Amino acid sequence: MKRMFLFVIFVSLLTSCNNNREVKLTVLGENSSNLQAMEALKSTYEKKANIIIDFKPNTFEDAFNKANQDFSNKTGLYDIVLQYNFSLSSFVRNKYVYNLDELTQDIPPNAFAFEADLFSNAWKEVSFYYKNPDNPNDGIVKVGYPFASNTMLLVYNKKMFDDSNNQSSFHLKYNEKLMVPQNWEQFYKVSEFFTYTNEQTKQENFGICLQGAEGGWLYYEFCVFLYGMGGAIMDKERGWEGSENTPITLQSPEAIQATKYYKSLKPFNAGNYFTIDVTSQTKIMKQGNVAMGFVWSDYLYNFVYENEGNLDDRFGFAPIPGGKSPLAGGSFYINKQSKHPKEAAKYIIDLMQPANQIELAKKGLCSPLRTTYDNSEVQKIPYSNALKQSLERGVYMFEAGPESNLVSQVITNYIQQVWNNQLTAKEALARAQEDIEKGRSEIFSNL
Repeated sequence: MKRMFLFVIFVSLLTSCNNNREVKLTVLGENSSNLQAMEALKSTYEKKANIIIDFKPNTFEDAFNKANQDFSNKTGLYDIVLQYNFSLSSFVRNKYVYNLDELTQDIPPNAFAFEADLFSNAWKEVSFYYKNPDNPNDGIVKVGYPFASNTMLLVYNKKMFDDSNNQSSFHLKYNEKLMVPQNWEQFYKVSEFFTYTNEQTKQENFGICLQGAEGGWLYYEFCVFLYGMGGAIMDKERGWEGSENTPITLQSPEAIQATKYYKSLKPFNAGNYFTIDVTSQTKIMKQGNVAMGFVWSDYLYNFVYENEGNLDDRFGFAPIPGGKSPLAGGSFYINKQSKHPKEAAKYIIDLMQPANQIELAKKGLCSPLRTTYDNSEVQKIPYSNALKQSLERGVYMFEAGPESNLVSQVITNYIQQVWNNQLTAKEALARAQEDIEKGRSEIFSNL
């Protein structure tokens, strides 16, 4: 009897300890303003939910590699992974992640009211996938929610544009008013105009700074020109759609013309093209002698706010030329090896609430909610209006199917050869299409 009594006490104490033990959620993502904003607000949720949130910020490449290693090895190191749409296909097809609907049945329906406020195209681009990848005709399913809605903005040097001498000289040369370009013809003229060497100071000035580095930087920026001028890589509506038979359209007249145009900007370009990613690009632009650049929106908060939050007001922001902007960003993915998947889902739903999205946006998040950008405090962020305009007109430009890495690598390889005068635009795109068709067939046959 005494032994039974002691055993009951032991079980009671063990249960009490387990109930009081704090849940720890580990969150992996790229160390951009999006993740930094979430990290800045974590203490509020930790106190409310009595859990610990451990953020693991990494470089773009390391976050991608660590997520894939953890999922494929089933080690469960990360409960929540923030990854981009090019990971969507592999995560879902390999059953690495939960569908959020599997984990949210006990959350009140009114907590999901924010869904009506999401940028619809952005949400469908990064967080939906085939219900049955082996039979796409079965329809699509919501995998999750976007942790951010990213795009690229035209960043311009206000001093160079506002200078009265520049305005007079531009009008004299082109018989047009110097203005932030809204179409590709204007963009070329402005790039050309601002490329010169100051005779007195010997300082070189440039019209544009393009991202020519490997690792996706060249590929994503090139697509802005390709799709912005009516071209496309494939004939489809979403980046994650398609099969080995989806038509590739890289040899279209529009694609060839866009590639020729892109190459024509080479004389006006600042920096060592082949090494320029967004970090080196923004550093070059900060030097003050480059007129324009296409910069990822999730890097802009740290670009304009520096030195303990001081505003660098030398730059203006606008949608890229033409009527289209690229949609990017990524989703919250809950690891199927997580010990706390329901707690992870509750945390994600909490982050998506409008009040929290406003606070996150004020700290640098590119919010996927429309009304976030109507908040008076968010509107004080210099690029917020241009960001909302861009997301409203956003379209698919980037591949996110099983062949997405192949496409990125092939495009990068051949566009670099065009830049190096090794191939013409027509030759490069023909070879790129051939390589993608061949490689894609192998990829799909191995799924």
